[in-house]
Amino acid sequence: MPVSIADLLAEPTLRLWALSSHCHDADRRIGWVSTTELPDPLPFLRGGELVMTTGMLERDDAGWTRLLERLAELPVAALCFGTGLVHQEVPPAVVDTAERTGLALVGSPVEVPFVQISRWVADRIFAERYDAVRSAATLQDQLVRELLSGHGLRGMLRRLHRELGAGPVAVVEPGGRVLARHPAPSRRADAEEPERAGTSVPVLVDGVPVAELRTRRPTPRQDILSFATSILGLEVARHQAVLTGRRELLGQVLEDVLHRTVSDGDARRRLASYGLAADGPHTVVVARVGGDPARLRSLPWTLGPLLERAHDRLPTALVDDAVMVVVPDTVDAGAAAGTVADHLRVVDPRVRVGVGEPRRGVTGLRLGYFEARQAARSGPGVHRAAPLSIAGLLMGNLDLPLRELGHAVLAPLLHHDEAHRAELVTTLRSYLSHDCSPAATARALTLHRNSLRYRLQLIEQLTTRDLTRLADRMELWLALTALDADPAGAPAEE
Repeated sequence: MPVSIADLLAEPTLRLWALSSHCHDADRRIGWVSTTELPDPLPFLRGGELVMTTGMLERDDAGWTRLLERLAELPVAALCFGTGLVHQEVPPAVVDTAERTGLALVGSPVEVPFVQISRWVADRIFAERYDAVRSAATLQDQLVRELLSGHGLRGMLRRLHRELGAGPVAVVEPGGRVLARHPAPSRRADAEEPERAGTSVPVLVDGVPVAELRTRRPTPRQDILSFATSILGLEVARHQAVLTGRRELLGQVLEDVLHRTVSDGDARRRLASYGLAADGPHTVVVARVGGDPARLRSLPWTLGPLLERAHDRLPTALVDDAVMVVVPDTVDAGAAAGTVADHLRVVDPRVRVGVGEPRRGVTGLRLGYFEARQAARSGPGVHRAAPLSIAGLLMGNLDLPLRELGHAVLAPLLHHDEAHRAELVTTLRSYLSHDCSPAATARALTLHRNSLRYRLQLIEQLTTRDLTRLADRMELWLALTALDADPAGAPAEE
């Protein structure tokens, strides 16, 4: 307990006595002791001190009155006036002013030195602080034990609720969803009431806030809440690392399957060891995030499974720079894709998710992956795959440098268009899409046939391709397809 003026008066060895009626106020707590005989001690005080003086400096009644009024205004915890050395009794002006201003005033006999009073107060302040540190350390140890034991997060919240006395304690996701709470809502209205934070401390993983630890009412024990969020963040990060390891192991198997580095029979056996029946019907969901893909490995996508120490509900893998989820036909693939998108928004709010077509077998797994990956290029949100063409499959294969080759083929046209606004790329695209018909192309572009003929000749000259040859037309068409698939992916010029 904090040291009070009443404690001082109750200590028989100090032989102090009360000189004002304010000495027994409950909020008279001593923060430290200051002995002074200065004309103006106020610049050296911070408030809450037990100020001790013998009145050695001679003051008139007005001087004592001004000093006590300022001490009361600061305020100090109390004024201890020593008698028997300079003053045989406390001046009446001091007593009257202390009573009027609400200042606690105690008398001290000359036989009890101030250093004895100071040591007594210091011993109790240090004991109080030691008890507080020991109590905090004990509570911290209890919180760690609760979290790491079979009680887990709910055990930790139960301990916090009991120790803090600040009402319900909850872990809340950034979107406001309550992941865990103690005590549980006792009625429907309470369950539907949003968690209002009396005190709120973020839970950080890799420097990113992934949740908040909240109390319903304010609590002064911010230190305990901060410690709880620290160990909670460490525990989440630890389970995230375990989960990432599982996802990467499955990802290595799937990469071998997707890129045909293992036979189909071996692929089925290896996938079965992860509980994935490749011969059954399944739908592939692929999600891609912006920025550094390493964030998929370090940041938790959702805290629920981590806090419950559960694994992914569906086979989930980290493949290349994306998340791949294999959804069996017994699960709604669209709903699963929406859940993946919701979870990954903590990593990237503009996450892109593609959903392939339901397929069977190892070949179906490969086709579904490239379908879903191509669909994920459609932009933020969830997108269903369009029928996958051979060209689309080629564009989706990251092992082939088609994008770079496509930009290399079209670079002369792109540079010419940029310099002269000639629209050669638009002309080529229209010409190929109209089955190389000059008349149809001229009508579509609202262009004279002579102008079209000039542009086509310029295209052949710049690209060194012959538009009458099928192979050259096919190469230019694939280059345009690559440009459309990734318009920002042109290699940088030296």
